Amino acid sequence: MTVTVNMGEAPHLKQPILICGLPGSGYVGKLAVDHMISELKAEQAGELYSYSFPPQVVIKPDGTAEPMKNTIYSYKGVGSKPDMLIFTGDSQPVTPEANYEIADKVLEIAQQMGAQQLYTLAAYITGAFVEKPRVFGTATDIDMVKMIEKNSVIIMNEGTITGMNGVLVGVGKIKGMRGVSLLGETSGYIIDPKASQAVLEVLSKILGIEIDMRNLEARSKETEAVIQTIEKMRGTPAEKRGKEEGPSKELGYIS
Repeated sequence: MTVTVNMGEAPHLKQPILICGLPGSGYVGKLAVDHMISELKAEQAGELYSYSFPPQVVIKPDGTAEPMKNTIYSYKGVGSKPDMLIFTGDSQPVTPEANYEIADKVLEIAQQMGAQQLYTLAAYITGAFVEKPRVFGTATDIDMVKMIEKNSVIIMNEGTITGMNGVLVGVGKIKGMRGVSLLGETSGYIIDPKASQAVLEVLSKILGIEIDMRNLEARSKETEAVIQTIEKMRGTPAEKRGKEEGPSKELGYIS
């Protein structure tokens, strides 16, 4: 199995923080990092290709086709704002082996650029629609756990985080990187920009950066009609059902 990496000129960053969000349930992490890239005007630094991505191509708005890939972006912080590497892509790998191989390669690149910390953004599936998504989390050491708890994150004490958004934190710990995973509460039924916004607001607070959320808020309003339609079909208002059912017993994130 081979991962092909095409990196441009290495950006000059000082101990950048690696932020990761790949497609998964509700597209929570993917939407969050895409919004960061757009609002911060992060620059593309490199691309990763692998035969372990789904066997398909992506059709672009101009009609051209491109192979599936993952992409690394760089952001140079201003003043006290941290430098960042942002990792996202068209898909996660389709095999467990490839998850570890690509995670290893991405973390190797990040460490070569001086990264010592990483954050992965993902979904916490409850099966219920909620008005205000909560953010759950875990970290690779107790000091980081205490830090995120002070930033309104509900600490997970059981379960698993599957897929790349979990593997990256695990492999990062092996490589000596401090890691955090932030998971936005979502039903798991639809693309959920509201959960993405909740996660991004917590991350922004932790990193001390400001990100305009208006585009995510607009997307959240667009999904309300979809949710209302689903609720009519199921026959129970979202807020009421959420209170009745409570969170799922299956603690964790399913890629």
